[in-house]
Amino acid sequence: MKKVLIVDDELLMRIGLKSMIHWEEQGFRIIGEAANGKEALELVELHRPELIITDIKMPVMDGLELIRENSRRFEGCQYIILSCLDEFQYAQEAVRLGAADYLIKSDIKPQQLIDALGKIQKRLAQNSMQGEAEALKGHVKEGIGFLKETLFKELVSGFRDEAEIIQKSGPLGIALQQGPMLLAKLRVDRFDQLRRKYVEQDEKLLRYSIVNMMEELVSRKRRREIIVENSAEYWLILNMENDFLDQEDMQLCNRLFAKIQASLKDFLNITAAIGVSSVVPGFGGLKRAHREADIAARELFFDSSTRIAYYDQITQKSRRLDTYSISQDEERRFRLEVESSVEGAVRYMDAVRLELQEKGYSEHAARKAYISLLSVISSCYPSLPELGGGEASVYELLLQEETLDGMHRLALRYLEECQRHNRNGGADRPQSYAEQARKIIMTSYAEDISLQTVADAINVNASYLSRVFKQETGENFISLLTRIRIERAQSLLKDKHMRVYEVANRVGYQNTTYFSKLFKKMTGSSPEEYRG
Repeated sequence: MKKVLIVDDELLMRIGLKSMIHWEEQGFRIIGEAANGKEALELVELHRPELIITDIKMPVMDGLELIRENSRRFEGCQYIILSCLDEFQYAQEAVRLGAADYLIKSDIKPQQLIDALGKIQKRLAQNSMQGEAEALKGHVKEGIGFLKETLFKELVSGFRDEAEIIQKSGPLGIALQQGPMLLAKLRVDRFDQLRRKYVEQDEKLLRYSIVNMMEELVSRKRRREIIVENSAEYWLILNMENDFLDQEDMQLCNRLFAKIQASLKDFLNITAAIGVSSVVPGFGGLKRAHREADIAARELFFDSSTRIAYYDQITQKSRRLDTYSISQDEERRFRLEVESSVEGAVRYMDAVRLELQEKGYSEHAARKAYISLLSVISSCYPSLPELGGGEASVYELLLQEETLDGMHRLALRYLEECQRHNRNGGADRPQSYAEQARKIIMTSYAEDISLQTVADAINVNASYLSRVFKQETGENFISLLTRIRIERAQSLLKDKHMRVYEVANRVGYQNTTYFSKLFKKMTGSSPEEYRG
């Protein structure tokens, strides 16, 4: 998406431009607005927009001065001028300064704006192509780096062959020689959490810092290339002496990778996992090497005892099982353990972790399994605690964990916090009839229960229970039971392998047609539509 800054001293004009078209469909995203040129320059420093749409006459700094000043600072930015009919001579001056187009403010139509944006897209594309050609011709470092990275990525993706990279290795200054190679993939931990601290410019600085550190730590005597796959993942490709890793090579690699990890931690406060491929015969083997390094790095999710994994040394499990199913009986058993014995619940979760680790389940399956466990734990308590200062839900915190052990520790902590929270909140006092009824609904919603059966279970008159239940909870018995069942059904429908009738049975409805009608009434869409 190309970034756009709107500059006009009239608030209504800025609002009108923003709402006139669907900007993202045209390939643009509005990153800010300003009331004069001075404010605009401050935003430009932060966001570096590719396009500025500016009025000509404004207080403090007008549009022409804005174009002159910004053109001195940042080349390549495009401009669209907004003018009135009596400002045509200023518009001509703006075009001479490099503005791509101008629009008459009193007569702007959506199609005119779309056409102008199309012209800008062409200009930006032409500038980009010219920039690549000039970079290659002049061996500008950044341009060469971009072309080199693109070439290696296309080689690994299968869009280039070995002959092409050998042919271009000279002009692009590729340090690697055809021969035995090894690829190490460095993956930054918790990057989604880390990136929130950075705006785009700082994220580029972060990439530069990581690459620069790797370049400094890898001896310049070694033939190597460092490729940025994205801000979170980096490749280190090394020429090797032999076509296999002997003991001495392994020790050298271990020292190098450990030094990289330690330096990232010391200077940038970043931790990273490193997956290492086997030695491949040359450029043609890098596609396989990348796949192996990725598999090795992913295996570290299941083994957090080390943060470096070699493809040749990992246990070759086929982690293709993408679904870990917890049966209704198992779910009921776990719920009973949570409610009666913390030790029993911990043993159950330990068994789940071991099975996920040993039986070829994927990372995706493991995350879904722990989400199911958290869901059961949550359903057992009337009041739930906040983890992490309440900034993220426990499910978001789970998705941020980088290892199976990390997810397991989080689930155990959540179980302990739930127990402590409800105990401190008054769980020791005698429960009211409404609280007892609510607990039965939360634990037995999938069974054939009714107001009468619950009243019988807690030894109270059904009419009295109905009245006090509504007074204490603000919701009648049937409404709460239905809501809990439908909310649980919404969660189960996210599993694409579960049929609708199975979901209905799991939440207490034997009649699938009735369940579908009730689901649509409660959510506004049928189960099939909701799943879609």
